[in-house]
Amino acid sequence: MRPYRSHSSPDVMDQSRLLDLLGRINYKILSGNRVYVEAGGVVYKALYGAYWRSVFTGIEHYSLRCEEVSGSKWLEDSYSEAVVDLPIVYSNDGWTTKGHSLGFMLARD
Repeated sequence: MRPYRSHSSPDVMDQSRLLDLLGRINYKILSGNRVYVEAGGVVYKALYGAYWRSVFTGIEHYSLRCEEVSGSKWLEDSYSEAVVDLPIVYSNDGWTTKGHSLGFMLARD
């Protein structure tokens, strides 16, 4: 792992690591384990990791489809599940979502 990134766009190795991570997240979920993600002080339960490439622009998109389990959702009177997409973008600090780094927590029943 490189501790310092001097480029503003991901290279092949960075993309490979992220795709590997998304695959591992999906494997854990399909194996019956839960994966929790913390971003910006809010905890989310990951439903699946996604990747797609636009056929029109060629831009690649990475995201985590999640269900919010902590944060402002619990302050509201609504009991509906808050399903959100966390877009994963590349910056000089590495892969981030909503401007925050990702923290992962694995849980097993």
